[in-house]
Amino acid sequence: MRDAPSEEFDVVICGGGLAGLLLARQLRREFPDGSVAVVERTARPLKDACHKVGESSVEVGSQYFESLGLESYLLDRHLVKLGLRFFPGGGRLPVEDRTEIGPCAEPIVRSYQLDRGRLEEDLRAFDEADGVRMLEGTRVRAIRLGEGETPHEVTIAKDGAERTLVARWVVDATGRAALLRKQLKLTRGSRHPANAGWFRIEGKLDVNDLVPATATEWHERPCRDDRWRSTNHFMGAGYWAWVIPLSTGNTSIGLVVHDEEHGFEVVRSLDAVTAFLDEHEPVLARAVRRHRVMDFLCLKGYSHAVSRAWSKDRWAIVGEAGAFVDPLYSPGSDFIAFANAFTVEMMRADRDGRDLAERASLLNAQYKSLCAGATDIFRRAAPVYGHGRAMSAKVYWDNFTYWSFTAQYLRQEIYRLPSSEHAPYGVVGRRFVELSNRMQALFRAWAEVRPEATPERKFMALPAFPSVLVDTHVALRERWTPEETLASMQSRVAEAEEIAVEMVVRVIQEVGPDDARAILDRVEFERWGLAIPPERLDAERLRGLTRRHRLTPISRDVERSLGHPVRHERGAEALELLAQGSAA
Repeated sequence: MRDAPSEEFDVVICGGGLAGLLLARQLRREFPDGSVAVVERTARPLKDACHKVGESSVEVGSQYFESLGLESYLLDRHLVKLGLRFFPGGGRLPVEDRTEIGPCAEPIVRSYQLDRGRLEEDLRAFDEADGVRMLEGTRVRAIRLGEGETPHEVTIAKDGAERTLVARWVVDATGRAALLRKQLKLTRGSRHPANAGWFRIEGKLDVNDLVPATATEWHERPCRDDRWRSTNHFMGAGYWAWVIPLSTGNTSIGLVVHDEEHGFEVVRSLDAVTAFLDEHEPVLARAVRRHRVMDFLCLKGYSHAVSRAWSKDRWAIVGEAGAFVDPLYSPGSDFIAFANAFTVEMMRADRDGRDLAERASLLNAQYKSLCAGATDIFRRAAPVYGHGRAMSAKVYWDNFTYWSFTAQYLRQEIYRLPSSEHAPYGVVGRRFVELSNRMQALFRAWAEVRPEATPERKFMALPAFPSVLVDTHVALRERWTPEETLASMQSRVAEAEEIAVEMVVRVIQEVGPDDARAILDRVEFERWGLAIPPERLDAERLRGLTRRHRLTPISRDVERSLGHPVRHERGAEALELLAQGSAA
């Protein structure tokens, strides 16, 4: 039944979750003369700790929140995060006997632990106060897209009554309902088959309580009082479990499994997840059982892609309605930031009378590249999660590339450049992706060819102070011109090439000549396009300060961050494979 006339808006956002609410807030700031409506099927009030995944943020997403004037609010109503913390190697050993990887001090560039129910409730109120028309308790029945200058029509329904919203722009922010992605058959598969189950427990679970007070070395590490504010990951081959604190005093617990090691059946129910934790992470499982479980959800095959998310015909897709990669490293709000920023850029181009086809082509290509590059970071990592040294090297590498290129690409608004000026950034980005894919293959081969019988009992402070990682992290506070940004990215990609060489040298001399041959063949090192300077290999024949003085600044940085390389008794023989050029 239709019993109301149509209403017209500049933008109708279908879906009032995190992506849609943040986009509405951004639009009111960018275009205060524009009209925005948000259509959301759930109505307030929302419960604190509502059951949505995505409580943890990292630098790109956090800087995006702050750019929308939310910094004071986040400090007041949510938790400042103490970075990402990892305990690889499987959980049958006591926690204090595993490798710990994570920051030892407060990050310079903040990120946050978010209570999604509280955040989305508050954002609705903020948006409404900003002049956004909030249509809550309302379902989207149909989206009829116009072409060219023809407006779009969105049919909505509430309490049995239907009406139509007319919009110049329509945005799909409906999450996994993905109305436009499914309507237009834009869904694309992922090469990353993985699954997740998660739940909330009442009260605070402090990882310090997992370790007896008698383990004094563990409790005296620099981060001793604040580990609980990290996103803590308990990891083994093919899986990882998260522990995330919420500002309401409750805790989010999740389990992620890769199909190649563990199938969906281990996360399909709360009983299945707790049984898996009992077997693989018994210390964590015992702590979880002391709390009341509040809820449970699971997702099979959570990773997906989208063929395009922006159109010259004035529609856009944001958030999980578009693409979703993986929860490791907490990138969900990052991709919201990218998609929302790209959407605003399309609308800005429309207002300026620029070529929307050109803008859509560039932004779709860049978004797909970002998603594909991120997917490649995770899809081959299953064995690495059970290997402390390989995981430490992976964290170092992944942080470096993320802070050097991905984060700066959005921070410096490089996506706003015309295609004719964007090309050099694409060259740098493709080289980062190429190198990263090579490194992910190396980490996997290392973990598979030389698995750790027992994790090292040590603390890996990442990022270490001082280090190139800290430099790239701190640089996220800077505002640069496009020319300065390009110069920085080009400098960083040259450092990335040298870091890649360092990782190869470390792995090869650790595993010895027989396994070195297998690894170099498996990762096709001869195709990497990297030359290992003879003087770098000569330095490994030295010891002590004599050796250290022969190392480059990047070599010293990697060693300071990851520790002295583990040397096989035939490590020198293994390095001869590189010196003889058999792998180059």
